[in-house]
Amino acid sequence: GDFSMTKMIEPWMPPVLETADNGFELMQDCCEREERLEEKLLTKLDVQGEVFDTICISKVKFENCLFLDCSFKKGEFTDVIFQSCNFSNCDFSDSYFNRCQFTGSKGMGTKFCGNSIQNLTVKDCNFSYANFDSSKLEKIQFEDSELRGASLSQCRCKMVYWSRVRLSEASFFKTSMQKMDFTTCDIAGISISDDCSELKGAVVDLYQAAELAKRLGLVIK
Repeated sequence: GDFSMTKMIEPWMPPVLETADNGFELMQDCCEREERLEEKLLTKLDVQGEVFDTICISKVKFENCLFLDCSFKKGEFTDVIFQSCNFSNCDFSDSYFNRCQFTGSKGMGTKFCGNSIQNLTVKDCNFSYANFDSSKLEKIQFEDSELRGASLSQCRCKMVYWSRVRLSEASFFKTSMQKMDFTTCDIAGISISDDCSELKGAVVDLYQAAELAKRLGLVIK
């Protein structure tokens, strides 16, 4: 596609991040005191079933962290990098993300419903069965990632770019795919409305077009 990273605003990080020794306690404290967690490097956390709702995080890098079944509802993430993290089955519903990156991370079955997300890069990640329903997505690049069976229903999208993404069985129900280029992606078995209105203006290759034409009742000879 015509994607150039100039459109995307990268996370802003201070030259040196202070490593937090007690990352988990720090996160808990910031939640309880309603204070912002900022300018820290958090590594090798192993957290399960904890609640960090309404947490406010900026200029923070998470590295090799495991968050399983944790709740981050109504969280705010600005200038945050998640590197080699696993937050499968976590709940980020109704959160805000701006200038963030997920690299080499796992978010299987993770909930991002009702989110407002802008300037996000997702690279080398497994977000299969993740749920982005009813989210506002603007300036987002998904690259070399798995989003098999993911749900992107009723999303409002602007400048969303897909590069070598596995989107098989994903749902785009009532989400306009206009101006999205899927030519490097796997979109087999995606869910859309019976009238296929979501497809208007989507960019696909001939093979994908032939598959999608079957939905419209066309027979291609």
